[in-house]
Amino acid sequence: MKALEQRLDTLIREKNVRNIMIRVGRGDDILYDACKTVEDRVLTDQTLFDMASVTKIVVTTSLALIALDRGLLSVTDPVSRFFPVPEDKENLTVFHLLTHTMGIGHKNLTSAADIANIEAHILSIPSDIPIGSDTRYSCPGFILLGRILEKLYGQRLDEAFTAHVAAPLDMVSSGYHPGQTLDIVNANQTSELCGVVNDYNCRFLGGIAGNAGLFSNLADMTRYVRMLRNDGAPIITRDTFAEACRNHTPGMNDARGLGYLFVDERYAQTGGLFPTGSIGHCGHTGQSVFVDLQSGLYVIILSDATASVTLKYGGEKYAEVMQMRHDIHAAIKEDLNL
Repeated sequence: MKALEQRLDTLIREKNVRNIMIRVGRGDDILYDACKTVEDRVLTDQTLFDMASVTKIVVTTSLALIALDRGLLSVTDPVSRFFPVPEDKENLTVFHLLTHTMGIGHKNLTSAADIANIEAHILSIPSDIPIGSDTRYSCPGFILLGRILEKLYGQRLDEAFTAHVAAPLDMVSSGYHPGQTLDIVNANQTSELCGVVNDYNCRFLGGIAGNAGLFSNLADMTRYVRMLRNDGAPIITRDTFAEACRNHTPGMNDARGLGYLFVDERYAQTGGLFPTGSIGHCGHTGQSVFVDLQSGLYVIILSDATASVTLKYGGEKYAEVMQMRHDIHAAIKEDLNL
């Protein structure tokens, strides 16, 4: 893939990334693997990356959809079924959490007085906009959803993920708290924090949360993508998966399925490669996974782009990470003549 390799060489030369792995596949076939590093190391499909907000779909969304299938949960369930809520949150439901329409956008939760009761802190935050009126990307919403899932499964979130998602999908290396292994790409600025989750809210909560904290690798993410291509099998029923992959926020700020990002004509980071109706998600550390459910085409990007860009400029410039995704997907589109 000439255009893709040229794009990656440029990213390396301009110091926008130090370690990057890409897999392009269609159906059961791997069309192309790309791998670049400037470090004295060998990257393999077992090398772990901090998945950041890709955790939202791999862990939290998966567990929520399994709970829907088992009758443990309904999207219409009020959050008050699980936790006491203030008067202004009485209409808040699981649907609002899954679709980022709870009315509370990104917040720094590290000033919370009681980590054990982080849900009470989140529910006390005044709404930015009325519940259900529009999308506001919400890590607090997925942290709250993670706490709900722990109550439903009677397990800590990492334990529920291992039992109900990772084990059935044979994602043998994926999980929280990997530690300082020799085969992990650092998402932080200092070597001492290698293997520590980059997301400050998740780190504050002990490294296990519904919004971030998962570490995974190319081999396991390929197994996860296989589940998406198989309409949720073997962990999610076809009907529930189809409902999750529908756009539930038409006319709003962005398109959202139940947990999944729904690609439409407004979405730029897939570079025109993925048509409307494709699903996926990005991670702040430089990761992404997108799948065209019709053709079976998928692209997995694993990188340390955010850490590299921050090192380059002495401060974070996330717009360059977003542009990286756009350019990589556009190059793949060019190479595939799509």
